[in-house]
Amino acid sequence: MKEVQPKELRGLVDAVKYGRISRRQFLYRALAMGLSVPAAGTILAACGSSGSTSGGASATPAAMDTTKPSKLYLYNWSDYIAPATMSDFKKQTGITIVQSYFDDNESLLAKLKAGAVGYDLIVPSDYMVHIMWMSGLLEPLDMKFIPNFVNVMPKFQHPSFDPGKGTPDSPKYSVPWQWGTTGIGYRKDKVNPAPTKWANLFPPQADPWKGQIDMLNDERETPGAALKMLGYSLNSTSQDQLNQATQALIQQKPLVRQYDSINMKRNLIAGVPLVHTWNGDVLLAMDAAGENKVGYDLPEEGYTVWVDNLCIPKGANSPYGAHLFMNFVLEPLNAAKLVDYIWYLSPVVGVTELLPKIDKTSGQFLVNHIPTDAELQRGEIINDVGAFARNYTEAWSTVKSS
Repeated sequence: MKEVQPKELRGLVDAVKYGRISRRQFLYRALAMGLSVPAAGTILAACGSSGSTSGGASATPAAMDTTKPSKLYLYNWSDYIAPATMSDFKKQTGITIVQSYFDDNESLLAKLKAGAVGYDLIVPSDYMVHIMWMSGLLEPLDMKFIPNFVNVMPKFQHPSFDPGKGTPDSPKYSVPWQWGTTGIGYRKDKVNPAPTKWANLFPPQADPWKGQIDMLNDERETPGAALKMLGYSLNSTSQDQLNQATQALIQQKPLVRQYDSINMKRNLIAGVPLVHTWNGDVLLAMDAAGENKVGYDLPEEGYTVWVDNLCIPKGANSPYGAHLFMNFVLEPLNAAKLVDYIWYLSPVVGVTELLPKIDKTSGQFLVNHIPTDAELQRGEIINDVGAFARNYTEAWSTVKSS
C-alpha cells in the first residue's frame, strides 16, 4: 500500500468538513490515496456532517502581515507576463518581480509536493487548481485585499475548479489570469487543405507530414486531443477509451517531430507545418510571419478551453505582496497591457475595448481573433479526474517511452 501524503489528506478532510465534496466522494478518494477502510471511516466520523461549518476558521485567511516585500517570487510559464506589467507594478508598489519557470502543470505540482517553498505566486491551469486545493498546497485568499475582483467577467468568478465563493466560510483559492483555446496551428504556405480535425494530425491523413508535426508535451492536452478525435471527452475516466487514445498517439509517434510546450510560436515562424498549440502562440506567429502564412483552427471534434490562474502556494514569502499583484492585474488597463504582450484572452471586463486604444494595429488584430460563441460551444475545460489522473500519467509515460 502506498504512503498517504499528509497534505493531500488534509485537503480532503477540509473538503468534506466544509461540504465541498460528499462523504461518499471522501471515501472514494481516501481509498484511492491508499488509506485503509477503517482509517477512512474514523476520519470521516471525526469530520461530522458533510455540511458542517464547525472549525471553518481553519480555512479562513489568517490576519495578514501587510509589510510590503522588496521582491515577489513568481513561478510562471515561460514568456507569460508583459515587461510593462512588471515595471508598472514596481512603479506602483516598489516591488520587484522575480520569475522562475515550469514547463507543464504536472511539473509544477511535483515541485510543490516535493516540498519546494519560497514562491509567492504560481500560475496553475483550471484542473490543477482543484488538484492543488485537494492536496492542501494552496493558501486561501483574503478577498478584501483584491477589490478589483469585481472586474472579472461573471463566468470566471466562481469556476467549478475553485470550490470557494470568496467568503470567510468559503474562501477562494484562485483568481483568473488568462484564458484561451488549444487547437491546430499550421503553415498555410505548406498545408493545403487546412486542417479542420484532430484526425488531420494522425495516420493515415497526416502520413505525408512524417517527422513534421509538433505536439504539446502535456499529459492531459495531448491524450485529450486523441480522445476528442475518437469522439470522447477530454475528461474520460474510461480505461478502455484512454487505452484507445494511447494507441492512437503511439501510432502517430513516427509522424511527430517533437513534444514541446515552450517553442510553438518559434516553430511555426520557422516553418513547422503542423503544430498542436495554444491560440496566443499562433497569433504571435501569425503577426511575425503574416496571416497569409500562418493559420489556426479549432478542430471540429472539439478542443480544450483552458483558464490559467494566479494562486498562492503554502510557504509563500509574502501573501500580502501576492494579493497586491492579483489586484493590480485585475485593473482593466493593466490587464489590457498584459494581453497586448502575450496575446491570450483576458477574463477582465472592458479589456476588448481598450486593446485598440493601447495599440491600434495589434489591438484590433487581437479583437478580430476572439473565438465566437458558436466556436466556444465545441470547447471543453479539462477537469480534475481524481484518482484516475494516475492513469493519464501512466498513459502519457507509455506514449513517450514507446
